[in-house]
Amino acid sequence: MKTLKFFLKLFSIAILIFLYLLSSFTTFLFVPARKRRKALCFNCSYFVRKAIKILGLKILVIKEFLPAENKPYFIVSNHVSYTDILIISSFFPSSFVTSTEVEKDIFLGTLAKAGGSLFVERRKKTRLLKDLKQVTDVLLQNINVVVFPEGTSTNGEKIFPFKKTLFRAAINAKIPVLPLHIRYTSIDGQLINEKNRDKIFWYGDMKFFPHFLSFLKLDSIHVNLKILQEIPCEFQSSDQIAKIAYQVISDAHQKI
Repeated sequence: MKTLKFFLKLFSIAILIFLYLLSSFTTFLFVPARKRRKALCFNCSYFVRKAIKILGLKILVIKEFLPAENKPYFIVSNHVSYTDILIISSFFPSSFVTSTEVEKDIFLGTLAKAGGSLFVERRKKTRLLKDLKQVTDVLLQNINVVVFPEGTSTNGEKIFPFKKTLFRAAINAKIPVLPLHIRYTSIDGQLINEKNRDKIFWYGDMKFFPHFLSFLKLDSIHVNLKILQEIPCEFQSSDQIAKIAYQVISDAHQKI
């Protein structure tokens, strides 16, 4: 029975990815360039909501702040797995900032491009101005931008120091920062712990496909998405904003 369920989920996800890529390709063909990225983000959000049901992700949203629906945000969050992207996208159609390494990956890069992602090279200061302008321009197009400021996914034990450079884009665009905190609470009815967390968490040198195939064997994953108080950008530096965002997300992380 478990084997049948696994293959049904795998088949369903494969079909969903095919339809997602097909609809994104259609968007590239027929939607004008100035509207294309926003259309890709909303298209991605639609398919992500379908994927979440197939994958058994049960999301509880905890709103400490009610975001406005008619304005974009520079969204920042802790990061422990690729499923973080699905969780955020399901509620906030967004352009996700990821690395040029992901862009070069045939599978993950294609999925990211189809969803309107932005690719930055954090290790090269020569690209700093170009990357900042790219993120700022997307915010000015009234599109949410999501950044994982830890710079990588982690094992969830603590929040790593934030990389502050891209916070400058929020200041340039005069867009508030919206901090989120993601906490996975249980896997198949068992509380998350050090022994089972890697069934969900994806970090370090873990390979994507073996991890994802193992992930498909899970029946249900419960997760809390906490929406924290927005941070206005007026009269603040990127250092200040990054420090505030780090503090509020760290505080949320420490609460049980």
